[in-house]
Amino acid sequence: MKKIVPALMSLAFVAAAANPVGAEELQRLQLKVIGGWTNVAMTTALEQPFWEKRLPEMSGGKITADFNSLDTLGLKGNETLRLLSLKIADVVTGPVSFVAGDFKLYDGLDLSGAILDIGTMRKAANAYRPVIEKNMQENFKAHLLMMWPSPPQVLFCKGEIKGVADLAGKKIRTFNQTLSDFVEAVGGTPVNISFAEVVPALQRGTADCGITGTGSGNTAKWWEVTDHLYPLVLGWAPWFSAMNNDTWNSLDEPTKAFLTDAFAKLEDDLWALVDDIATEAVNCNIGVGECKTGIKANMKLVEVSEADRALLAGMVTETILPRWAERCGEACAADWNATVGKTLGFEAKAN
Repeated sequence: MKKIVPALMSLAFVAAAANPVGAEELQRLQLKVIGGWTNVAMTTALEQPFWEKRLPEMSGGKITADFNSLDTLGLKGNETLRLLSLKIADVVTGPVSFVAGDFKLYDGLDLSGAILDIGTMRKAANAYRPVIEKNMQENFKAHLLMMWPSPPQVLFCKGEIKGVADLAGKKIRTFNQTLSDFVEAVGGTPVNISFAEVVPALQRGTADCGITGTGSGNTAKWWEVTDHLYPLVLGWAPWFSAMNNDTWNSLDEPTKAFLTDAFAKLEDDLWALVDDIATEAVNCNIGVGECKTGIKANMKLVEVSEADRALLAGMVTETILPRWAERCGEACAADWNATVGKTLGFEAKAN
């Protein structure tokens, strides 16, 4: 990678840890935190160390956390905001699209095939942030702290494929509705399977392909049950962290300012880590080039043709975006057009 994982602890964090600025002014807090999955690099490399080590050091021991991961608690990821609203936790992390079961607007940040590079993804996330923040405030009593992506969501397939046309007739694992829209548009059958069940599903033939991040597919050893990697970028599976409103509102201004700055720096580091993983994880899956943090495998890389990229762009405007807008409604589509749509140059219309 261009930056090894330890280097992602920014100089600002290191300096703050060595000499906590204004720590004597901070409130003393012990926060209950539910973080991401432990098979995700962003959790183990940055999020968990932030709560368990870096934040206590930066605050001079004033702010500490009882950190538990989603998998440690046996959670699927779609419960986190409800748990936050019930004050079972002070801070939660979860996949953005998993909230779409309650509110379709959350899928608007990860429409399949609409965003192809991480720079554009960050612009879209920044643009959509006020929309997601407003929904969290009104429906989950939550204060949005951060958003960041997963590595690009791509296809791991069992059996030879040469491009989009070969996906027709295949059973393909998805995890949100817009990915299912893509699979249906190419003539495949979407199969909604939890991440933990994908490997046995591919072994049994319940699925022929699966969609996940380049990094998570590598660490979960999807390459043991698939042989073709097709890196057509179908999404970014973004994450969020949020704090219970009552917890946030109980903080004094110096503590709010300190935490706001700390979360902004952590968010930057999370985006930087994902940018590095995006390249290296492909190398790991195909066993070519630098692979420092993943597992070297031997998958065949299927090059994405310009024709397939053009085909995907057509699916976004003709199928994926209109279907999502219909599910979300006119007001939701208008909010998207004024934010993400303006960033991407797309317009959503609810029929």
